[in-house]
Parts: sequence; C-alpha cells; structure tokens
Amino acid sequence: MRGSSMSSGWSAAGPPRHGLPPRHFDLLAGGGGGHAVIAHLWDSERSHRLVLFGMLTAAASERPDAKGPLSDTAEAWDLLVASERQSGAIADDILLLPETGRWLRHCLQRLQAPGHGPKPGEPPLWVDVGHLHLLAAVAAVRTGLPFRLRVPAWHGRVWLPTLGCAVLPGHSAAWQVADVSFAARTLTVTLGGTAGNDHDPVRIEQPLSKPSAHWRVPQVLPLDLADGPRDVVLHDMGPYRVQGDAWGRPDPSPAPGWEEAARHWTELMERAWPLLARVDPSGAEDVSACLRSIEPLPPARPFRWHSATMEDGMGGMAASQPTGAEPAAAAQFAAVLTHEAQHSKLSALLHMYSLHAADVAHRFYVPWRDDPRPLRGVLHGIYAFTGVARFWRGHLLNGCAYDEEGLAAFEFALRRRQLLLVLPRLVQEPELTTLGRRLVERLLETIREWQDEPVRADSLDWAELAVDDHSLSWRAHHMVPDPDLVADLVQEWGDGTAHTATPDQAWRYPAPRLVPDPAARHLDARAVLMRMRLVPATAAQVRATDTLGDLVLGARPADVHLLEGRPQAAEALYTAEIRAHSDAGPAPGAVWSGLARTLHGQQEHAWAVRVLGACPELVRHVYASIKLKSASAPDPVTVADWLGRTVAVP
Repeated sequence: MRGSSMSSGWSAAGPPRHGLPPRHFDLLAGGGGGHAVIAHLWDSERSHRLVLFGMLTAAASERPDAKGPLSDTAEAWDLLVASERQSGAIADDILLLPETGRWLRHCLQRLQAPGHGPKPGEPPLWVDVGHLHLLAAVAAVRTGLPFRLRVPAWHGRVWLPTLGCAVLPGHSAAWQVADVSFAARTLTVTLGGTAGNDHDPVRIEQPLSKPSAHWRVPQVLPLDLADGPRDVVLHDMGPYRVQGDAWGRPDPSPAPGWEEAARHWTELMERAWPLLARVDPSGAEDVSACLRSIEPLPPARPFRWHSATMEDGMGGMAASQPTGAEPAAAAQFAAVLTHEAQHSKLSALLHMYSLHAADVAHRFYVPWRDDPRPLRGVLHGIYAFTGVARFWRGHLLNGCAYDEEGLAAFEFALRRRQLLLVLPRLVQEPELTTLGRRLVERLLETIREWQDEPVRADSLDWAELAVDDHSLSWRAHHMVPDPDLVADLVQEWGDGTAHTATPDQAWRYPAPRLVPDPAARHLDARAVLMRMRLVPATAAQVRATDTLGDLVLGARPADVHLLEGRPQAAEALYTAEIRAHSDAGPAPGAVWSGLARTLHGQQEHAWAVRVLGACPELVRHVYASIKLKSASAPDPVTVADWLGRTVAVP
C-alpha cells in the first residue's frame, strides 16, 4: 500500500499533534467556543480522520473480502491524493463531511472484526470499503481529473457524496459494481462487473447540479441570512446517516410532499438563525462554524422535537422535519441547533483529549433521559444542555414574544435546575481525568453564574416540579429494593401483623440496586404537558383532545387534573390505575410519582409522602407483590402510609 496520508501538511514523521491553548480549552470547557477555537477543532478532526484513513487502507489490504469486484484500494487512494494536490480545499471538504467520519468508524469496526460475516441487512464488506472509491471519484470530478474506477452500486443506485445519486436503468441486484468515469466534463456511470452486461450508461454533463430522471442532486437550503449567504445540505441520501436504515431504502426519489417540506425547512432556518444570532451570539457563532448538514427525521409531536448527532460526524445533525405548525418553532429549533453544535464540539474535543477513563457501564442518573447513562453520555448531556440553557436565558433577557415568555422562563429554569442537580455530584467522579474534571468545573462555574437570576414564579414552580417528578419516576423504575426486605414486608402485611413501628422497631432500608428497566418510557410526559399549558395554542389542544396519550406519549388524564390543581381527582385516577394494573409487574413509576404529588400538603398522608419521596421503588415493588397475593387490590395510599411508618427510609 502506498503512503497512507494525503500530501498537504504531512511529513514522514506522521500526523501533527494538536492541542488547545489553555485559555481556549477553558473557553470551550465552559460551553463557549467561537470561530477561532472551532477552527482548531476542525484542524484536529482533519488529522484524526487521516489517521483513520491510514488504518482503514492498511486493514483493507489484509482482508481478501474487502476488495470484491472493486478497483484496487491503492488505485482509489492514489486518485484521492492526486485530487488533494489539485485542491486541498476540495479534498478537505470531502474528508470533513459528517458522513465521511461516520463511514470511517463503521468500516473500521467491520475490518477489525475478522471472521464475522455481514449482519442481516448489512452489505458485503467490500461495499462498505468501496465508499473510499466513491469519495475518490467525487474528489476527482470536483478537481477536474479524468479517471475510471469500479465502485459499489446498490439496487442500481450509485451515491457520489456532495454530487448526487445516479439511478441506473433496468433491474439490478442489491449489491453490484458500477464503472464510473469522468472525461471531457462528463460523468459516466454504468453497471458492470458481469459478462455480457447490456445496461445502458447514465451520462451527466456539467454542471452536475442539474437533476434528471437518472440523476438526483442533494437538496440544499440556500439561506440569505444576516451574517451572509449560507448553504446547509438536507442530508437524505446515502447509507451513513443517523437513522441507520438507509440500506433498507433503495429508492432515492424525493418523498411525496418534498417541495412543501423543503419550504418548511427554509422558513424555519430563516427564522431560527437570526433569532439565535440576536439572543445568543456565541451560540450562533458556534453553529455557523460547525453546521454542514441536517438529516430530516420524521415530524415529532409538540415539544418533543427529536434531534441527534453522531460522535464521529462533526458538523452533521438530524432533526425532526418541521410541519409549519410547531409551537414556538423558531425558538425551539434555535435551541436544537445550539444543542447539536455543542455535541459536535465535545466530540471533536474528545478526539483530542481523554476526559474520562474507559467506562461503558450505564450507571448515572441524568434528569433529561429515561435510562441510566454511561459517563461519556453524561458529559455529552451536561455540555449540550449548558448551551441550551444559555440560549433560553438569552431569549428571556433579550425580549421574547409575550406568548413565549412563560415557555422561555420554564426552559431556562428547567435546564438550570437539571444541571445544578448533576454537575456538583459529577465533579467528584473518580473516573474523570484532570481535564475532564476541569470541564465539569467550568460548566458548573457557568451555571452558577446564572443560579440567582430571577425567573417568573409560575415557570420556576413548574421547572422544580418537573425535575422532582422525573427523578422519582426514574428511581421507581431503575432502582430495585432488597428482595428479602420486600418478601418480609409482604409477609407481614399478609399475616395481618402490619403495625406502626417505633423507631427501634422500624425495618432498616438497605441501599437498592441499579437494574436498568427497559419499560421506562416517556418519563418527561408531565413536563411536556407543562410546556403545552404555557403556550395558548397547545393549551387549547390539551383541553380539546379525547386521546391525550396520542397527543403526548406517556401522558394520562390524571396528569391534567394534577397540573390544573385538582389533586383529589388526580389521586382517584392514579390509585385506580395502580389497582387495575396487570399482575405482569409493577405499575409505571410515573403513576406512583404522580400519586406522591397529589398527596403533598395532606397532613394525614405525611408518611406516604415521605416514603414515596425517598424510595418510591420500595412502595412500587412491595405493592405489586401484595397485590399479586391478595384476593383484591389494596388501596395504594394505605400501603404507602404503612410503609412510611414501618420502614426507616433515608
């Protein structure tokens, strides 16, 4: 194999070592950045990917199943290097595509797992390796170099990143090879690799940006914004995307209603980006420096805008496709842009520095997830939500629309409280490196600067309730009490010997175990209802719907009664659901958490409130076992009151 690095900026000694000046690291660690700092991250990311390219080409040369019917890997690599000599800027543009990073990681994982064939639905190894050939072809076309290569085709489709997708006529197998050539300003693509091939070629003449029946071009949002013109690619072609199901989508044709969807995207970006620049200039600068593409996800329900990045895909993000009917859409999407730019920044930083020891155990609670998280996931969460809190704070301070003020105050208060719950505990985490601890400390400094800033009282109350509610629901699902204690308590109840214990008679409560519960879903349902109540249009939707669970996944009518100040009606519905729950397992944790909230302020149920607030998992598991052994379901509040008096809870 010839040299495993592109020529520009490299020496025989290997790739350059990258580092940030201390003041730049501290700025980045505190959640900030800016063009100069992010330029360092892109430089580092370039070197990181070149190292991965070298590893990939070396590994591919040792795997017979990596070549298949393709041109030799060295031939594709040499074409990439020749293109880089023609234009380093074009080569870097291709190298730094978000999907290039995702492909490198995915392909290396396959190459480094010898003896394992393709998983169901996965292509042969040579198809993944052949993405190198596609990148080389794109680089040559964009720099004007003539070439001919055999590249992978899928159901007669050949994706050429940044250029388009050739749709070859006729029937073809799922995995095949195509001949791609470029000469005299014409790109020619022909299905090949078999004797007697009678497929007609597809010829695309420059400019390649003109679509046709056999050539689909990428969708681009040409945005004329205050900080200058900007193109953002809607990344809906090719296999290396966040959704991960592209190998199941052979048809690259635009989805029905694509023109309307593109209009919604353009309108949304044109509203969200100037808002971000006005209320959070540092966040807007980071988004501008990072963002290259957006992958559309299916439309989301109100206030459940889905978004994602992949750690090896800096600059790319996926987000729910707008419908034009989202509440406070510009503000919500500006927060999404900031959130995902933060993930991109931290991913690049993690390629430069080790911030924590190797740890993949899912063992941490964070108040924005339904599941326990590994340490790396916690770091990503606190970093992303610091940026989100900064945006909503700026939106409040810089004057938001009257009908968005309550929502903005809630979002800022919620994210501030969530981060102040996680960050102080995380500082003491022994698995953090020195730099990792510095990052957590700087984020904590940032949030503590905002700790005492006033927020309207109703939004502050909702935020505090939302955080406490999520914490109880999460604990009820994922913490499991000592089974011997549960059995003894159930026996005591069943024997009819249940009594009010004196302090010296109380059952000791050993620390529960963390056992992730895959049934924990939509633990933020009441927080979503709070948001909907704060915006007039969605508040009306909640009042009018007969199918609340379809409008807000995980919500139940009892939640509406609770949030509208009718605790007795809510209590009746929560207790009825607990009693009626099947014997397959305990009732959902959110029902017990809701019941605990209805009992607040009722002096006669102070013991129940105490035990539900300290160890809801104990009440949940004991009640489920009692109900399983009883002829009729007992009153949940009665059981909780008894447990509060019987067990010495923390």
